[in-house]
Amino acid sequence: MSQPTIRDVAAAAGVAASTVSNYFNHPEKLANTTQERIQEAIGTLGFVPNNVARMLRTKMNPVIGYITSGSSTAGSLEAARAAERRVEEEGMHLLMAHCGSEERERSYLDLFVQQRVAGIMIAPARGTEEELSRIRDHGIPSVVVTRRATSPVQASVSTDHIAGGRLTAEHLIGEGRRRLGLLANDLDSSEIQDHLRGVMSALAAAPGVALEIIRASDGSSHAGAACADQVMQRPPAEQPDGLICTTGPLALGAARAFNSPPQPINPSGMSIVGYGVTAVSPLAEEHIKAVRLPYFEMGEAAVNILFDQLTHTESEDGPFGASETPQIELSPVIVA
Repeated sequence: MSQPTIRDVAAAAGVAASTVSNYFNHPEKLANTTQERIQEAIGTLGFVPNNVARMLRTKMNPVIGYITSGSSTAGSLEAARAAERRVEEEGMHLLMAHCGSEERERSYLDLFVQQRVAGIMIAPARGTEEELSRIRDHGIPSVVVTRRATSPVQASVSTDHIAGGRLTAEHLIGEGRRRLGLLANDLDSSEIQDHLRGVMSALAAAPGVALEIIRASDGSSHAGAACADQVMQRPPAEQPDGLICTTGPLALGAARAFNSPPQPINPSGMSIVGYGVTAVSPLAEEHIKAVRLPYFEMGEAAVNILFDQLTHTESEDGPFGASETPQIELSPVIVA
């Protein structure tokens, strides 16, 4: 069984999680009756307070900084929700900044260093590992979220996109599809390149299955519909019968275009898989299979890594246990 958390204590005592945090850190703010209720809940649940937050309050700012880029908004926000929950359980705070440019991303990194935040999570728009290395020299650990770090001493939590690509292709092949299309909006990104490698590995084990790459102008539903319209102008024998879309909106737009009057794309129908989705329900309404990326789990894992690093700053492994820096890759799951 999992250990009880501050949220569990708060629920049992009928108070807010912040009130439980005050019980441990600022008991003078609470009425005696409130303290008694919390103490009773602690005893009943067998709650043991984590010393991470207390250590941080005495040594540095009890704030975790989180930076997201314009290209990773939906998934990063889901990761942020999980991260905020974990941070709150430790009586700390998550400060989130969304960047629309590389310059703004750099300025937030500088700001977090100036403010001496306890740690940094970042879903970067660019390669930031050299700067993160410099920031570690200031005593601030960091975790790259949504993409794997290239440096062995930079912690990261990401998705195994090669496994994800293989999963999408194997699903369509298992349905009997033999002409696959990969609808992608950014073929230069490392994530889509890994996804393509996974698709190709599945095709290598399935003789007679062909793949066509279809370039979308962006990741929107409008771009998905535009690509579908172009495909439907071809003779039926030249149209794909299975489509892998690298974003949920692309899949949604393509499906609605294919299913619009006067007729579907071909007599056997079009099978579509939307990859990297955060909200599954709109795709389910259109009978589209969805591959969910574990963004929520990424957020939780990233905060846990930061706390582990902070509690081992004086270990024999060196700063933040650098010899065993975790680089976690989580597997996507096909749903709906």
